[in-house]
Amino acid sequence: MINYKRNNLVISVIIPVYNDPLGLNDTLKSIENQDFHKENYEIIVADNGSDDKTLDIANEYTEKYPEFVKLVIEDKIKSSYAARNKGIKVSTGDIIAFIDADMTVEKDWLKKIVESFKTNNADYMGYKVEIPLKDNSIFGLYNKITGFPIESYMNKFHFAPTCCLIVKRKVFDKFGLFDSRLISSGDLEFGTRVFRNGIIQHYNPEIIARHPSRSTLKQIIRKNFRIGRGSQQLAFFYPDNFIESKRSVFHFRHYLPSKPWTFCQGMNKNKLWNNLNLLAKIQLYLIHWGNKLAIQAGYIYEKTKIKYGNG
Repeated sequence: MINYKRNNLVISVIIPVYNDPLGLNDTLKSIENQDFHKENYEIIVADNGSDDKTLDIANEYTEKYPEFVKLVIEDKIKSSYAARNKGIKVSTGDIIAFIDADMTVEKDWLKKIVESFKTNNADYMGYKVEIPLKDNSIFGLYNKITGFPIESYMNKFHFAPTCCLIVKRKVFDKFGLFDSRLISSGDLEFGTRVFRNGIIQHYNPEIIARHPSRSTLKQIIRKNFRIGRGSQQLAFFYPDNFIESKRSVFHFRHYLPSKPWTFCQGMNKNKLWNNLNLLAKIQLYLIHWGNKLAIQAGYIYEKTKIKYGNG
């Protein structure tokens, strides 16, 4: 057990969730068993209007640890960012760590977070996400190979996805919360916002969380459809800040597959890709094309929705 001063709450862990009782249970189990005194951190489950057994799991933990686990419900705004915002508002730690329901961490996760902030002068931090394969599905393999390139996101776009984001409370106090209007890319908007205001960002590959692979075509397509919707929302709400998010509905390049040689060139950095046979590589290429179409479909859907006043 790490010997931090008792009654000195250091860190708040916020878990947004919607209709995922099994995933929430896995996440709570891994965070419950941290090598970190329970009086020095809190867990906040931020439910976004679940209508299954998710709340039963959350209530089991709040009853078991009434001073340690909190449950907040955001059922008025359907947005994971709105749920996170509600969690932030009730949190009391100086450091706020976000992790998605269905992700798991090692016992030293919180220890490494706190120690990392002590050794660098950043106020915003991202960390590594590993994707273990649940089965031999080609879709799970695609998810693992394309993965979460967090370091690249931070270097190129100045944000960490909210599934692996840690922020000091003072950043939210000074620059505001997530934009709850966004269905996706709220982490991109927030990261860009604080970066432009001079907040120092840091990536720590030694802090690791595991995210189960999406192993069905439906899961992958739904994610990319949501990304497309978020891209249109960014273009609509932030036309000056995210010009690159604006895209033509009719331009053919959004419907054609990626150039095979550029696709393969990017993948060649991945050891898994290099060990695959030709058939598997063709299948992954086609999945990639499908994702591209799903993003465009999501963009068109949201553009139509906004245009006709239903957004």
